[in-house]
Amino acid sequence: MPQARPPLPNRRHLLALGTALASSCALPQRQIDPSQYRMTADFEPAAAIWLGHDQGHRTFTAALAGVLQPHVRLRLLVRDEAAATDARTLLAGAGVRVDEVDIHLEPLALYFMRDVAVFATGPAGELAVIDFGWNYYGLPGWCQARHAGDSERVAACSGSADAARNAIDRSVAGLRKAHLFETDLTAEGGGIEVNGRGLIIANEALVRQRNPGRSRDELERMHLRLPGIRKVIWLPEGLAEDPQLRATITGPYVAWGTGGHTDEFVRFADPRTVLLAWPDEAEARTHPVARLNRTRMQRNFDLLARATDAEGAPLRVVKVPLPKIIERRIFLSATADPAWSHEWTADYFPPHERRREGDAVMQVASASYLNFVVANGVVVLPDYLPHGTPRATQERVQRIFDEVFPGRQIRFVDAIGANWVAGGPHCATLNEPAATA
Repeated sequence: MPQARPPLPNRRHLLALGTALASSCALPQRQIDPSQYRMTADFEPAAAIWLGHDQGHRTFTAALAGVLQPHVRLRLLVRDEAAATDARTLLAGAGVRVDEVDIHLEPLALYFMRDVAVFATGPAGELAVIDFGWNYYGLPGWCQARHAGDSERVAACSGSADAARNAIDRSVAGLRKAHLFETDLTAEGGGIEVNGRGLIIANEALVRQRNPGRSRDELERMHLRLPGIRKVIWLPEGLAEDPQLRATITGPYVAWGTGGHTDEFVRFADPRTVLLAWPDEAEARTHPVARLNRTRMQRNFDLLARATDAEGAPLRVVKVPLPKIIERRIFLSATADPAWSHEWTADYFPPHERRREGDAVMQVASASYLNFVVANGVVVLPDYLPHGTPRATQERVQRIFDEVFPGRQIRFVDAIGANWVAGGPHCATLNEPAATA
């Protein structure tokens, strides 16, 4: 998920060193046979869960680690030794057994680990990492829309996305001695939703954002070349409060989003059960953002209700309530770095919107119960009781998850800090699949 950049001193030297060390541990970087590998689903057994570390999300990280550790091995990807030391102190203070946590260094590590890598498994349990392209959540197109006609500003805005981060998935592959599968698709892990049996659900708006200039037919062929994928279900749009980077939703409502990651609105609970985010009907009648979601999710429901899996069997679609919309009033500050400042500025919006310093807008959090992580015997969801969602709604969500994930503990953690920057439990974690024959 989009996030502020860490300081940059000596980054290139550190990146070269970190990448060289990781690559030295990797298996030969051959192009694997995709018919012999498959992308695994999150609900399948996990060998480990990866986490990141960032000063802005310390409490959230500690809460996730504490809930997950009884069920799965934890691995942390941190930027340097100082971050590693701070992470150990943080986790120990939360009761986590730090000596059982693997900590790896990667100078350009992102906090939201989900978007760093996508795993696949192959013969004899071999691991592979899908080497998707990386353009920092479609930043070049976002910059072009906001500074059209001003080539210098477009270049400066686009250049603030460190292209070297395209190598992070290779670093993870090296750390796990995994093969690489190369693809021309640009994507983040938060936008990849598979059932582990050949089916992938793709958000067409998101995929087109990340891969401009390609037709849907071409994009479908590229998806069908991914390991184990035999069918694509295309959905038109994600949640309204998950726009691309900083953007207007409608009227005064704005949000910081990904452009429509699937982990906000559509998830598999098993190979044929699809969970779909669903707005409260009363809120949809009174709130313009909920109204947009009602229209979008109804369209997605209609498509999923008619869809089949890769074997031609119908899918079961389960509507999962969305939390009550969470919003806060903010005032636009003076012009600043147009991509990474935590303040909101008029520069975040296209000129035709005529935003000015001092204008008040309403930021809507990218909040969804579907931004959950599954780790063997536990499912961890964001907790919205502290943020205005009625207890009856969250209890209904728990009953749904108890039913679709039988035998697993259902736990909730407060993720609001991550929600304001388009994150959540799923975004902040990465499932490393257990070896399969």
